[in-house]
Amino acid sequence: MNLDKDPAALEAEKRREQLRQLEHDMKTYLGVITTGLHALKLVRENPDDFDEMHQTIEKEGVDPLKAIVAQIINLTLKESE
Repeated sequence: MNLDKDPAALEAEKRREQLRQLEHDMKTYLGVITTGLHALKLVRENPDDFDEMHQTIEKEGVDPLKAIVAQIINLTLKESE
């Protein structure tokens, strides 16, 4: 990164990098959810396995994805200020 850039350009680059990272993270957690949903089909006849898989999807996919959505909203709100 060029240190001669003006502060606004540096801030814009920082924001783009944050958004790229959030995009990557979203895809990762959506992959966890998608894979988990397919796995639920395989364990649907076993209530204990189903419950365990459901909890894993929530913990490792849905909850982090909710946090990312909140981060995106915060970034958007900061931009509109």
